Parts: sequence; structure tokens; C-alpha cells
Amino acid sequence: MKFIHIADVHLGVKPDGGKPWSKKRERDIWDTFGKVVEVAQEEKVDFLLIAGDLFHGQPLKREIKEVNALFESIPNTKVLLMAGNHDFLRPNSYYLTMSWAPNVYLFQREEIESFDFPEHNTTVYGLSYWHREILEMKYQGITPKNKERINILLAHGGDGKHIPFSPGDIIRSRFSYVAAGHIHRGRWLVEERAVMAGSLEPTDCNDVGPHGYWMGELQEGVRSIHFYPVKNCEYCHEVYQVCGRTSGRDLKNWARTLTEERPEYQYFRLILEGRKDPDVEFDLEELAELPRVVDVTDRLTLDYNYESLQQEYGDSILGTYIQTMNQREEDPVARKALEYGVKALLGHRI
Repeated sequence: MKFIHIADVHLGVKPDGGKPWSKKRERDIWDTFGKVVEVAQEEKVDFLLIAGDLFHGQPLKREIKEVNALFESIPNTKVLLMAGNHDFLRPNSYYLTMSWAPNVYLFQREEIESFDFPEHNTTVYGLSYWHREILEMKYQGITPKNKERINILLAHGGDGKHIPFSPGDIIRSRFSYVAAGHIHRGRWLVEERAVMAGSLEPTDCNDVGPHGYWMGELQEGVRSIHFYPVKNCEYCHEVYQVCGRTSGRDLKNWARTLTEERPEYQYFRLILEGRKDPDVEFDLEELAELPRVVDVTDRLTLDYNYESLQQEYGDSILGTYIQTMNQREEDPVARKALEYGVKALLGHRI
């Protein structure tokens, strides 16, 4: 049997709110999902496995209808669908009141259940979230009913608050494949039998690295699983090492070069690290307004010579403050308090 495995599509999310490209990113996520459905039709896949968080929140009625129309366009593909922690089920959820296309199979309980497809010698197991958090290890100890079948587990979770599980344990329970979701960076592949798909597209600037969908074939003794990247958007974290000689112009030239020379589908979080001259002010707002710059993170410390300042200011408030803070046990909080205190007493902006 042939399948496509996706997770964490987050239809309805509005990435990079307030940025000029936010609306485009929202549309791109819908368009990418539509293209995956088209690939399912073109490749004649038997199953489309959606491992949770198809929607970013409780789906609207028009959104459910739009998705169902897409599923209706691939009647020969079985769509296996579970609700995740973002779009978890409620008694009045449109997930439950929708008259789904005949090829759609929705897991409706928060306990393991299964759908059997004898024509494909395949059984798919899974559950849906009814709560934002599930602390129990609900996948622990489950075993397939018929070990002669191709047995697939649709799983959403993998951290302490969302169904902790070990893919290796599930595989050892004689599952042929674990189609997992929830961790957006994803991409772990265990013996070609367990995949954390990652989000179909990144939803915020912390979802770094490539994103896309997985397509594979499972047959008796044969497995073939491949990743297919989607390049509408890729977030990159870029670090600039600041020193005492760094000017605001240096930073602007660096950031402009990034946005001009890198591919248009890349968006940037700029991270400033190192030590800067206390008398120099960088215009971080100007950097943040450059094209495709999502965020500017300041991790800079001020390049004060505390020993010289203490000698210069002697018994004044500033000198006494430096002396007192230097007598404290060394830790990051104390160092930051020393920096902020000196900055304030010297009249520098905090």
C-alpha cells in the first residue's frame, strides 16, 4: 500500500502577525495542503494519514466544508484523520457534526480504536484529543489485533504534556509504521518504521529547517519512506557577533545582504550576540522593518570595564554598587543586575 503522511498543518493560523506578508503566509498554508491532496491523486496513494492539528484551533464550519471538498476530490484515497491538541474535539465540534465524504475516517474517541481495510491488508489505529493536554501514555502497551496485517498507528504527542511515547516500543509491538505528529521540527525516522512528520509548513519563526510531507510504500518485507520538502517558507536563525567596534551601519549592511542574496522563501530571525560599546545605540526597530525579517533578538551585553569604573567613581553610589555586586557569588542574574545597575547610574537607556 502507498501513503502520504502529514501532520500539524494548522489551517487558520496567521503566522508573523503584523508583518506585510502575514496574509500571504496564511494563504500559502491552505494552498500547500491543497497541493498535497493533488499529489495524493496524481500518485494514486491508498491512504492520506493526517496525524493531528489539521486546524490551528476549533475549525469553523466553512473551513470544515472546504477541507471536506478537497477530500471528496480524491475518492480512491482513504483519509485517516485525528484531532490533535490544537483542534481537539468538543461535543459541538464541526468535526463531529460534518457529513464527511465516504473516504474520510475520523477517530472520534480519546481511546485507541481502529479502522480495518481488508482490500489493502491494512489496519490503522489511533485516537483523537478531547483535551488540550493528555498526560497519560495512551499508546503504551498497545498491540495490533492481527499481526498478519500492515498495522499503522496514527499518533499525536511525544512530550510530557501530550501523550508521551516511545516510537521504538510501538515498533517492537509489531506495528508496521508509526505516523506521528505534534513536534513541528519533526524528522526523526526510526528504522523507516516511525516518522515524526513535522509541520507541513512552519507556523512561526522557531520552526526552523525544512518542512513538507512524507510519502512511502509498505509491502510484505519492503519499506520505502521519503521526505518531500515544501519551499513556500523557511525560517532561518542568523547570528551576528557584535564587538566594541560594531556600528549600526555594519548591522544594517549585514541584514540587507541576507535579505537580498538569500532565496525569497527564506524569512529571518536576527540574533545579536557579543559585547557592544555602551555609548552605541543600535536601531533594532529599523532592522525589524527590513523585508522578510520576522524578529530581532538582542542577546548583547555591554562592554563595561567595571574595574576602571570602580576606581574612577570611588566611594560614590556607582563605585559602591560595583564593589558590592562584585562581592556576590558569580551567576548570570547577578551579572545582568550589575550591568543594568551600572547602565542606569551612568544615565544610559535601558
